[in-house]
Amino acid sequence: MRANDPASIATKVITSAFECSEGKPPSSATPILREMERLHRREFEEPEGLRPARFEAALGLIVVTIFASAFASGAGWIRVIALLCEGGALLFILWTSDVSRRWRLWARIVLIFAVGVAILATVFGSGETPVISTGLVGAFMAIGAPIAIVRRLAHEKVVNLQVLAGALCLYLLIGLFFTFVYSILNAVDTQPLFVQQSGEASSANITYFSFVTLTTTGYGDYTLRGDGPRMLAITEALLGQLYLVSAVALVVSRFGLERATRRGDPDSAGGT
Repeated sequence: MRANDPASIATKVITSAFECSEGKPPSSATPILREMERLHRREFEEPEGLRPARFEAALGLIVVTIFASAFASGAGWIRVIALLCEGGALLFILWTSDVSRRWRLWARIVLIFAVGVAILATVFGSGETPVISTGLVGAFMAIGAPIAIVRRLAHEKVVNLQVLAGALCLYLLIGLFFTFVYSILNAVDTQPLFVQQSGEASSANITYFSFVTLTTTGYGDYTLRGDGPRMLAITEALLGQLYLVSAVALVVSRFGLERATRRGDPDSAGGT
């Protein structure tokens, strides 16, 4: 949208009039008013050539994936359904992050292969293969999706709700990544994952432990047995806390403000 566009001029006039009615000069507009003006002008809503981000929907899909993985106990068809939820969330995140078609094609190929292996293993009763397939796709999602989200958020010119939702997506993906790592360890290790259990840990217990660790709630009802898994838990707790007090806090403090651009950044150039 051009600066002399009638809609843009009308928006500026209305915003200035609203500020004057509040006894404020136009230059002292609050972040909320500046955000409203930019949303109306749409030139700050998303960069040219990129589809609008839908990270609030991605956040909901990640939550669905977490619950699907938690209740996918045992190696059976419910594991295949959980795998489909993970794959659907991954493909949507790659799509809304405007990842290139080549990478989205590779993601589809990996997902189709993993689902096929899980279905065959379920039909022929091949033990823990569906569990491992679900864990591998989930770990791939928790690694590839954050990279795509960060690259997409780097193009946002305003710290808005989409940026906040994207930051929360990254936080949940940290816990989801460690959930799948614990699941793989639980499937391949001959020793029980938790000290308090003599047998194999359920998916719900693993998901519960991961997010309790991420938030450093520390109920203490489950503790990991081996030294390696314990070091993973410490890493997850540190990442969770550092991310909240740094990245999320920074996004919240700058909500509604225009993102600072570096000199020479093409996004900082004026509209053409």
